[in-house]
Amino acid sequence: MVAVDMPDQVLAKMNRELELRHRDEQRGYLGASGIGAECERRIWNSFHWVTKEKMQARSIKAIADGYHSEGVMSERLKMVGDIKLFTHNGDGNQFGFEDGHLRGHLDGLIEGVGQEPHKTHVWEHKCVNVDKFNKMMKAKIEHTEGGALEHWDLQYYAQAQVYMHYFKLEWHYMTICTPGSRDETSCLTGYNKDAANYYCKERPQRIINADRPPARISSNPAWFQCKMCSHGGNCHDEKLPQINCRTCLHSTPLPDGEWMCGFHTKTITVDEQRAACGEHLFNPHLMPGQQTDAGDGWIEYTLDNGKVIRNENAKVKTISTGSR
Repeated sequence: MVAVDMPDQVLAKMNRELELRHRDEQRGYLGASGIGAECERRIWNSFHWVTKEKMQARSIKAIADGYHSEGVMSERLKMVGDIKLFTHNGDGNQFGFEDGHLRGHLDGLIEGVGQEPHKTHVWEHKCVNVDKFNKMMKAKIEHTEGGALEHWDLQYYAQAQVYMHYFKLEWHYMTICTPGSRDETSCLTGYNKDAANYYCKERPQRIINADRPPARISSNPAWFQCKMCSHGGNCHDEKLPQINCRTCLHSTPLPDGEWMCGFHTKTITVDEQRAACGEHLFNPHLMPGQQTDAGDGWIEYTLDNGKVIRNENAKVKTISTGSR
């Protein structure tokens, strides 16, 4: 007889509370940890705060596992006599960089590892499930250690190249563990100038300068990456974007990391961007249906079912329900 795990109402309530209490403020910048995501549209949508992601309890727990295991690994590495690991700078802050809208914070800097132990390496730590952990072990055999990270997880590889570029370092040392920090491995990756240029300059600039979302990674909403993406409803369905300055047609990201409001002719702070104003009008490229009419301070759209909606004064209202 197969054992069936009966739902526990106490744990179900606990998970609901975990989700309700979780606060994950949307980043005001392009993060180094996400610039390597396969879907460029997803990066653009996140940068423009198109959707507020509601995290599930399992994801919240996974993030907590990551933070906890990073601390555990840090303390364990520091026990090794010839290892020097620095997780914070002299001011007590994380090591980080800012280059306009692209920013990042790394886990630490480490000496005493790799092929050139006298040199400083970027240190990053990842906590992954057993299946992904085993795939790393396989990647190191099939692609050698130097090529393993790129074939194992392109997003982590991009992050590594970005950090090496901005800290002017030649090596990246990643430690990887399973939840509970019982199994661990490492991966040493060298600096790649072409990859760094792509992820530090070419791709970020293309995303920042785009006035509309890039092409979808798939036209099929059931595609596995689309199903897991918080922006799926905006890309494939008729879900409306969030109201904030970054979804407004009047706003533009500037090269120096600021945002400009064309309506009020001024730069706008992150708090102002979150709040938006009464003159907000959605970027038409984010709206479902086709733009069919417009006037002073308003735009109308006709959806595929014939329904007509009007965007005006930071609101969307139905003008007609359609006949199809």
